[in-house]
Parts: sequence; structure tokens; C-alpha cells
Amino acid sequence: MNKTYTEISGWIVERIAHHAELEPRQITLDTEIVNFRLDSLLMVNITSELEEWLGMDLSPSIFWEMGTIGATTEWILENQEA
Repeated sequence: MNKTYTEISGWIVERIAHHAELEPRQITLDTEIVNFRLDSLLMVNITSELEEWLGMDLSPSIFWEMGTIGATTEWILENQEA
């Protein structure tokens, strides 16, 4: 079953908040991913977890390609299998 914008963005916020040692409320969807100062290996691991949760393949560099959580979420929404 396809996920909603809120479900996807919420999942991403939770994972980034956990790894960046921030409260989820401190993370906005339009903040550039690089501002969270997470290393590339960790972001690839988050992407792998996201792939498993969504049941779809993602580019390992999707967060850098899209730039923000909001843009990443929009891309996933547009590319989910119906």
C-alpha cells in the first residue's frame, strides 16, 4: 500500500532526528540535508532502511539529489507504484 506525504516525511524526519541527535520538531522539511551534518555512509543506511519500509528501490544518493526532506518525499510520492 502506498504511503502518504505525512507518513513518508515523518519517517524520514524521525530517522534523521535520531542520527543527528535532534528533536524531530527541530527538523523542517525544507532544510537542506547537508545542514544535518550526517556522513554519507549513514545517509546511505537511512536510504536502505527507507527502501525496505517503502518496498521500492531508491538511488543511494536520493537525499543529495533532491536536497531536502520535502523534495525527497515529493519524488517518492510521484514514483510509488500504484
